[in-house]
Amino acid sequence: MAKAKAIDLAAIDTVKGSNEGFDVHIYHPGTLVDLGIVINVLGKDSDEFQRVSRAQSKKRLAKMTKGGFRVQNLTPPPEEIEADGLELLAACTKSWSGVVIEGKEIEFSHENALMVYERFPWIKEQVDTAIGDRANFIKS
Repeated sequence: MAKAKAIDLAAIDTVKGSNEGFDVHIYHPGTLVDLGIVINVLGKDSDEFQRVSRAQSKKRLAKMTKGGFRVQNLTPPPEEIEADGLELLAACTKSWSGVVIEGKEIEFSHENALMVYERFPWIKEQVDTAIGDRANFIKS
């Protein structure tokens, strides 16, 4: 049996790629036509994703315990989970182009990213999927 050729793991460094970012092209949810919207995001292996995710976990743990004792149910309310998810996506969004709402071009900001992802869940889903797909962050 032939020995497989060794691969240099640096070629599939998803942490490096996640920190560099990826351009997500946004598609119409019904027709799948490219809308000309491009959102640059960091991946789930990025330092920023990990930092925000850990901070959210620490916040939940602090709420659940007091003085080392469990004081609350371990399951956070759905609203908190949704808000944390939006916050995580907004934190991983670094820039965009082509975002127009009611005839006005929307400048990128963290607050505007939260607004867009909340108002347009289909954009949130596309961005969330892209952030979670490690293949997007492997440079060829």
